[in-house]
Amino acid sequence: MGRLFGQGRRGTAPVGPWLALAMVVVSAALAGCSTSSGGEERVVPGTGQEFVSGDVASFQADDAQVEQPLATPFTLTSTVRGEGSATIENALVNGKRSTISWSSGLPLPISGSGGLDLGAVHVEVDAGGVTWGLDGTTRNFVPGDYTATAPVAVGSAGLAATRDSVSFQADVQTVLISRGGVIVQDDPQPLKLTGPGKISVSGTLQVQTPDDTRRAGAVTFGPGPFEVTLTPGGSTGVTMKSILQGNVTTT
Repeated sequence: MGRLFGQGRRGTAPVGPWLALAMVVVSAALAGCSTSSGGEERVVPGTGQEFVSGDVASFQADDAQVEQPLATPFTLTSTVRGEGSATIENALVNGKRSTISWSSGLPLPISGSGGLDLGAVHVEVDAGGVTWGLDGTTRNFVPGDYTATAPVAVGSAGLAATRDSVSFQADVQTVLISRGGVIVQDDPQPLKLTGPGKISVSGTLQVQTPDDTRRAGAVTFGPGPFEVTLTPGGSTGVTMKSILQGNVTTT
């Protein structure tokens, strides 16, 4: 199953909003530093910020950004079998620009030397792992050599032929376009996600504002800038630390 690349093979997702958030977070955090009676310095949220942390039962985010592409191998499936589909556009098959078309009768494993730049993506996380939702925009392949090992239709210049599998090369023009609930399910792993976007999380949570700290069973946020770190562990299988810039709703 796919995992995210190391930072040395970073994708091309836009970083402008994150850089803006970084400046807000750093300046606000520094402004919010205080000294306890024991002489220890602690960081408190700045104006308009909330720190949300705790054990996570379920987490989902829209328009989340990850620093690294999704590494191969990964497998395309659908939330409803038979309804999802995907095309790989501008793939190079035997040196010719081709379109590779897949419908979700069977999962589509993709292996190779590259990965998939997720960009702004829907993601869901729980103790069972990570689910990436690929619909909604094009996803760029990292240049490299790939093999798709399930029945697909391969077309060039308007002609398509069915194949049991296909090997192809990807360059900067090669993209994945999906529809109908196409997903990649991934193993549990540490994740760092940034916004702007929306978040919904449930679990045993603590919400810290500049004025108080309270417990919550569920938190919704956004749209707005955020930085979230999710780590396997804790009583629910996933722990969370986050900085949210904007209003949150708790229950």
